[in-house]
Amino acid sequence: MYTVGVDIGGTKIKIGLFSRELLIKEETIPTPQASVAERLITAIKGVVQDESIHAIGVASAGIVHFQKGMIIRAANVRGLEEVPLKSLLEKAFHVPVVIGNDANCAAWAEGEIGAAQSVDSYICVTLGTGIGGGIVHNHKLIHGKNGYGGEIGHMVIMPNGVACGCGRNGCWEAYASGMALEKMISGHPLLTEKQYRPKDLFEHYTDQPSCKEIVDQFIDYLCLGIANLQYIFDPDRIVIGGGMIDSGEHWWTIFLENLSRQSSIPIDVQRAKLKNNASMIGASYLALQE
Repeated sequence: MYTVGVDIGGTKIKIGLFSRELLIKEETIPTPQASVAERLITAIKGVVQDESIHAIGVASAGIVHFQKGMIIRAANVRGLEEVPLKSLLEKAFHVPVVIGNDANCAAWAEGEIGAAQSVDSYICVTLGTGIGGGIVHNHKLIHGKNGYGGEIGHMVIMPNGVACGCGRNGCWEAYASGMALEKMISGHPLLTEKQYRPKDLFEHYTDQPSCKEIVDQFIDYLCLGIANLQYIFDPDRIVIGGGMIDSGEHWWTIFLENLSRQSSIPIDVQRAKLKNNASMIGASYLALQE
């Protein structure tokens, strides 16, 4: 039984042909700037070829209305906003299609074959340029009425705080993401002169005071958001993934120690097991349910 998983990003689109969790074939194409849906259909046909497929799952950045099967808003994929993508794909391939937010899909994948495989209620936090999330309760993914379910990066942790890209102020994303670390670096002339990137901050945590100062702030804000999620949802587990987790060997222990001081509730936090293909895998699994 084959399914197709698609991960749409601002610069590239990944398409995989799956047999359950086994990736049979994969292709990556640049994200088109025009006629995106048509080119996506052509690319999927190229991957599928003569194979018989049972469903297609699409993960996309931005706000996705799961029930309508439509990307409502995505700053980096303008060509698919308000496009009836689910209907177009179902018409082209004659199989069920689901469209989901990429962080939600990644969270679902972690529950199926990753770090949350043994629990029914969990939250997946993805740390990258921004902060994404997926919330699963009693083995059901929370999409929300308008597609905003899991947008945890935009909960406010600092009233009247730093401006966020969403137009609000004080969002968690503005304090505990890769983008936030970039801004902190730009405020330190020495680090700017050395052309430090966020990963450099963690690598020089013990030997560079400026790096330690920024990383300590980042961890404080990260723990604040995690503790808030714990008090609101009290999930079985919180899984943390995304690109920033790759440097986790430099800060994970410090993070756990800080988190234990900020939350009085027992908390189970695990690093995500799935890497760059998590959203594509999760989209495939969601499609398989259909």
